Amino acid sequence: MKKTKLVAYAFAVLMSVNLMSCGSGGSNNQNEMQQESTEPTMRREADSRGVEPSTGLEPVGNDRNASLEATDPNIGGLEMMPSQNIVENITSNVKLTQFASIIRKAELVDALNATGPHTVFAPTNEAVEALPENTLEDLMKPENKAQLEALLRNHIVAGQLTAEQLQDGSTLKTLGGTQLKVEKQGNRMMVNGAEVEQANVMSANGIIHVINKVMTVSE
Repeated sequence: MKKTKLVAYAFAVLMSVNLMSCGSGGSNNQNEMQQESTEPTMRREADSRGVEPSTGLEPVGNDRNASLEATDPNIGGLEMMPSQNIVENITSNVKLTQFASIIRKAELVDALNATGPHTVFAPTNEAVEALPENTLEDLMKPENKAQLEALLRNHIVAGQLTAEQLQDGSTLKTLGGTQLKVEKQGNRMMVNGAEVEQANVMSANGIIHVINKVMTVSE
């Protein structure tokens, strides 16, 4: 009798082990099938979003930001090149985005895109922001457009004048009819009190000198 009970117990244990192994195999098979079925879906969804499914990040070769900088005049951060015209180079320089916006507001883009050549003294963003409080805001109003245009023309001279051609004590007549005085001390050059921070930016239709001050019409 005892022998019969032992045989029955052993049989029960053997059946239990077999059932557990079958359940585990079924679960593994199901997991593998789910993985195989979801991977193509994830790849399709990732491809539609332009991301890598493994990281969720945009591909390295994505040029969306670069194209935005190329089309938005307020972003800057591109390289100034001799093959570009004056407006394009001013727009490209991240330090001149304020000046680029003012040029557009005064509708002088076409004038600066003309054959030229022109010499432009372009104030940096810091120079524009250093103007007395509310000065720029007032100039940007539609009723003050003539004053804004006069201010900008005070920074433009007909002809292409390099830093080497600008002599100490010489005067330059701007397109606005005002006079700019050049002062030189060693390698330092001042134009109406504004220091030239970057000289001789060659452009297709002229030259740009980056300055650290806005030259107002009264100067």
